[in-house]
Amino acid sequence: MSNILIRGLPPRLHKEIQRLAKEENLSVNQMLVRLIQEAVKQAEERREKVKRREQVFDRVMKLREEIYRTYGSFDDSTRLIREDRDSR
Repeated sequence: MSNILIRGLPPRLHKEIQRLAKEENLSVNQMLVRLIQEAVKQAEERREKVKRREQVFDRVMKLREEIYRTYGSFDDSTRLIREDRDSR
C-alpha cells in the first residue's frame, strides 16, 4: 500500500476527523481512507454525470440538425404573435 503525507492540515479539521473516526470505531487512518474513497467515488459520479449531459446535448444538437434538414428553418414567431395581437 502507498503512503501519503498531508501537510498543513488545519487543527479543526484534524479534530473533526478524529471525532468521526471515534464515532465509527475506526482509526484515524481508516477514517481517512474511507473519506478519500468516498470523495473519489463522488468525483467519478460527477464526471460521469457531466459526460452524460454532454452526450445528451450532442444528441439534441444532432436531432436539431436533422429537423432543419428535413423541415428547413422556421421564421421567428415573435413577429407573427405581435401581428396577431395587433389585429385584435
